[in-house]
Amino acid sequence: MPQSKVRFLLPVSLLATLATFGCGEAPPPPSAPPPWVTVARAVKAAGLRELRLSGTLSAERSIPVGFATLGTVERVLVEEGQAVDRGQLLATLSDRSYRDAVGIAEAKARQAEDAYRRLLPMHQNKTLPEVKFVEVETGREQAQLAVSMARKNLADTELRAPARGVVASRRAEPGTSATPGLPAFTIVETATMTAVAPVPETLIGRVQRGASVRITVPALGKDLAGTIHEIAVAANPLTRTYDVKVSLPNPGGDLRVGMIADVHLQVTGGPALAAGDLLAVPPEAVRIDERGKTYVFVVGADKKIQRRAVSVERFVGEAAALTGVDEGTLVVTSGTPMLYDGLTVRLAEPQPGLVRR
Repeated sequence: MPQSKVRFLLPVSLLATLATFGCGEAPPPPSAPPPWVTVARAVKAAGLRELRLSGTLSAERSIPVGFATLGTVERVLVEEGQAVDRGQLLATLSDRSYRDAVGIAEAKARQAEDAYRRLLPMHQNKTLPEVKFVEVETGREQAQLAVSMARKNLADTELRAPARGVVASRRAEPGTSATPGLPAFTIVETATMTAVAPVPETLIGRVQRGASVRITVPALGKDLAGTIHEIAVAANPLTRTYDVKVSLPNPGGDLRVGMIADVHLQVTGGPALAAGDLLAVPPEAVRIDERGKTYVFVVGADKKIQRRAVSVERFVGEAAALTGVDEGTLVVTSGTPMLYDGLTVRLAEPQPGLVRR
């Protein structure tokens, strides 16, 4: 080929390349690096005897309080969350008609009493037929009972706290109608709180009523001592667990209904809690899908993660005891939430056993 043609082709090739980038097409972006994740190894959990459960705090007793008579609410004297003493006035009804009823009943009672006093000497002198005196005496008793009922109805226009506690809910408002049987307030007694935690059916036989329990309340950073006072006799049909209730004092009122409480139970008798094929991983490694199934992400030798279905048997100490993985398997404990099968990751330093960083 002549030399002049070679010189002509080279500039054309260069112009074609420049035209491609001049049309606004940027070069492909570099691929994102694999995300960092922290991991832990699954270790044997045999020998552990402390059962750690996550529960919630509830009031020792919840009391619905309502008016015992019909009427229109006139005043409401307490708010939700307010502490109240036994006998404290909570709300009142409009009492005009009830006061009038008391006045009418008392007037009739005075009339009946006057008739009784007038006819009593005649009855004693045998000048009054017995049947007539019985009618007067019965009328007198009925009038006295009517006064008692009218006074009670008047007293029922005032709603008072039946016990010392905290107003958990308020449904009464001025101007609304009160109906007997419908609660206007709910009062919870919080001097003693109850921590409720589910215990697996395989371990419920090793939990004893009256046993001492350590309770940790993360919201307050407190460790408290409690006592098991009730063990459910029927299992939850979905989870196959039994609710265990632990009483703990609340003298300062810091404990509130609904707070999360970690319940540490020391089980008695039998083999260690996590014997056999159970392995322990940090609780944060366990995830739950939209169907309620538990799984973990395991890390392969090629640094790719794989979703693995597991069965969590119990929480022991600071770990979740489960089946479905092998001893020494690396499981993801933290990192990006956008994890999926086959994703390549970069590993932070593995946690030694179950020790968190």
